Amino acid sequence: MPANSLRLRDGRSLAFELFGDKNGAPVFFFHGFPGSRLQAGLVSKQAQNFGLCLVAFDRPGFGKSSPHPSRTVVGVARDVADLANELGHERFGLLGVSCGGPYAMACAKELSTRVIHLGLLGGVGPMDIPAIRQGQLIPLRIMFSLARINRWLVSPLLAIDRVMFLSNPRKAVDSLSKLLSIPDQIMLKEHPELVDTFAEGLAEAYRQGISGPATEARLVALPHGYSLGDIKIPTDVFQAGQDGHVPQRMGEFVSQNIPDASYHLLDEEGHLSIVINAFERYATRFLAALRHVEDEV
Repeated sequence: MPANSLRLRDGRSLAFELFGDKNGAPVFFFHGFPGSRLQAGLVSKQAQNFGLCLVAFDRPGFGKSSPHPSRTVVGVARDVADLANELGHERFGLLGVSCGGPYAMACAKELSTRVIHLGLLGGVGPMDIPAIRQGQLIPLRIMFSLARINRWLVSPLLAIDRVMFLSNPRKAVDSLSKLLSIPDQIMLKEHPELVDTFAEGLAEAYRQGISGPATEARLVALPHGYSLGDIKIPTDVFQAGQDGHVPQRMGEFVSQNIPDASYHLLDEEGHLSIVINAFERYATRFLAALRHVEDEV
């Protein structure tokens, strides 16, 4: 499926695609790391069933979106506002997956008059607080610690990852699965149709090289530029009980510090499986928030 492209006010191109019900209630989908707009394809059928239109876009330097080396986490809100205006969406929801979480939360804070609801599926919280990173996989703790010092310190890891995914995406997913939890491994084995979608989304992340992902790693590792307490939007935090990427303490911290947040612990889910298996619960919560807003009008 070819990507659509929006010319932004600063001249950059923003690549995006619509998944699910193209005429449905709009939800902006924030992909993980490494990731791309194609990641939304994992839940496209479910979105269709719930009448949701997932607006998925590549962050700068990923997929087909122009690079932006000086970008910030908070700065993504301007891109989202421009895209929403282009598509004619005055009000919309936000869904942050994994490292898309910080960006979704930034938009909830910056675009509060337009955002109806914020959902996080295994969404990453502040990575500069060591106490809430306890239980995170050691390779990830090392990678983000290096990125915090200098983004190019993670370039060897990203270069290897890129070669693997561009040469044989399916084989790369097999290798990656060793870092995933048992629920994730079972899901990939039982749903082979999702493997290709997952692999394609990761390969697309490296279309332009590793500069975009390297910048992303540093941005995620550093303070994100906003306070969780300033997010006033109804929020649902879905936390996997067997997540080695986003430990339970991190999900708890996020939900405890966003004033209007509800916490949902899914004990039997992993970092990837929660995206698939909790999407229906997320959709139900979003539609309830949407109805509440419509009733008030």
